[in-house]
Amino acid sequence: MSKTYKEFEKIFVEITNFCGLHCSFCTPKKEAKKIMPLELFNKISQEISPYTKLCSLHILGDPLSINNLKDYLDSAKDLKLDITTSGFFLNPQNIALLLEYPNVHQINISLTSILYQKQPMLLESYLQKVLELCQKHQAKQSEKFINLRLWNLNSNFKAPKCNATIYETLQKHFNLSSISPLKTRLSYKIHLIGAPFFEWVDTENTIKHTRGFCYGASKQLGILCDGRVVPCCFDTKGEITLGDIKTQNFREILESKRRIDLINGFKNNARIESLCQACKYPNSLKSKDLNQKNIKKESKK
Repeated sequence: MSKTYKEFEKIFVEITNFCGLHCSFCTPKKEAKKIMPLELFNKISQEISPYTKLCSLHILGDPLSINNLKDYLDSAKDLKLDITTSGFFLNPQNIALLLEYPNVHQINISLTSILYQKQPMLLESYLQKVLELCQKHQAKQSEKFINLRLWNLNSNFKAPKCNATIYETLQKHFNLSSISPLKTRLSYKIHLIGAPFFEWVDTENTIKHTRGFCYGASKQLGILCDGRVVPCCFDTKGEITLGDIKTQNFREILESKRRIDLINGFKNNARIESLCQACKYPNSLKSKDLNQKNIKKESKK
């Protein structure tokens, strides 16, 4: 009997692998620009909606770079959506879509991207578009969450000097007495979130971790823009392909031997796939827990 409860916390769907940027911290080599066909996204939306609490339209690309984003949002009407964007493609049309569509639950903006371009870009004009989104969110008294991410703190959760202008701009705009690099409530349901850089999987690294637990394949999945299903958003090249949703139904992919073996491995504290053995994300979970403890300490001061 097929499961119909929401067994996944989040499924990442890459509707495009294009972001238009050259961030120095983004190590995965991107393939030629691809956009998931709307027909394929329609199929995915219908098949995954009974299984996941949340759908994030992001793995490598920026969903706001798609000209007909409205069609994708319409297709995903039965999904609660997370939109993750660099903010570079914010314009009046996209801002309206993000704030008007009821299925958009959360908007994540990577402020980090503006600070680490190979060719310097104007910070002021970039922040102006981000703040326009925030202003319209406030005017509508929107219930959506906006997270402004600055994920470039060091291992001690201290901010680099390059963040100073962003902090000053946000503090002035939202009329705040201070800004915490870890987490600051800027306004109703608008937050600044700080965290250390995360490390992409380096399969060339000779150090392998054969022990460790992960929720990949059990509580989260990824679907690349060509339809390949992978266990998580770190598998940007489909090295652990669990199936192809272009030619298979979602239930069939969930019952694949490779997925079941991967989940059983994690349950036994074993990483059986080479990509997983090179991944440092399980270690970053410990860092995330420490980050949360630091946030609580900051809030008590």
